[in-house]
Amino acid sequence: MPADLATAFTDRVLMIRPAAFGWNPETAASNGFARAVGGHREELAAAARREFDAMVEVLVRAGLSPWVWDERPGPPRPDAVFPNNWISTHPGGRVHLYPMAAASRRAEVDLALVDELARRHRVTELVDWTHHADHGHHLEGTGSLVLDPRRRLAYACESSRTDPDLLRAWATREGYTPVLFAAHDAAGQPIYHTNVLLCVGHGFAACGLDLVAAPARADLRAQLEDGGELIELTPPQIDRFAGNMLQLIDHRGAPVCVLSQTALAALAPTQVQQLERHTTLLPVAIPTIEAVGGGSARCMLAELFLEPR
Repeated sequence: MPADLATAFTDRVLMIRPAAFGWNPETAASNGFARAVGGHREELAAAARREFDAMVEVLVRAGLSPWVWDERPGPPRPDAVFPNNWISTHPGGRVHLYPMAAASRRAEVDLALVDELARRHRVTELVDWTHHADHGHHLEGTGSLVLDPRRRLAYACESSRTDPDLLRAWATREGYTPVLFAAHDAAGQPIYHTNVLLCVGHGFAACGLDLVAAPARADLRAQLEDGGELIELTPPQIDRFAGNMLQLIDHRGAPVCVLSQTALAALAPTQVQQLERHTTLLPVAIPTIEAVGGGSARCMLAELFLEPR
């Protein structure tokens, strides 16, 4: 396994099995991908759990190691299936906790999970940013941040969920260079998370450059092309979560890119060929989670870079 592949990507991910998944009007206000669909909350929650369990099985069969944590009892947390927004882990034992924009999502931060994570892994430092939410400053983990560890770049599109000052503070602390840009959907609304627009993988990047504001687009294109093959995604493909992919490696160290069936169906055959030059594609079927939650496969996975005890 190439050394840069082993340090930049992992086969281990945290996933949170949802108990109270459903429509969240508070987060939908800034998430142009979420749609209110018919069905009782209990039915939607049950459908989301079925999709979640099936996705876990797909990952395990592909040689990946999901650590499944059941959402704890308490007030409803309709977006708890997306843990990468409130926690990230990093080589060397660092764990970051993030300030969420929606008050309903701040309840997702689970210190019992953090304690269990530290029991299972070597945690050297807990970096808690959550207090910044009290002052209206937000940074939603690897939803806000798309990282290129090999080149130490932290890509971020500015939105109500991604504060530029917090981005710069995070980048300084982790030794990254921030790459901040603006991106908007067809309605002119800021793209809520960078990871629905951009995926940086092993030898490639996939990005909806047409949605990036013109002043930054050329520079972003050049920067992404510098890191490998650039696969340009159209706005309709971004709407179908084609940008919301995550590069992992399997137990053998081979690159595996997780994406949804919705995203795969949106890609053109030539784009699939481009991706498959670099990685195996691993599609999962999560239509309820995508439609109601406004997030896709990447959002459900928080990478674990900590050394097991």
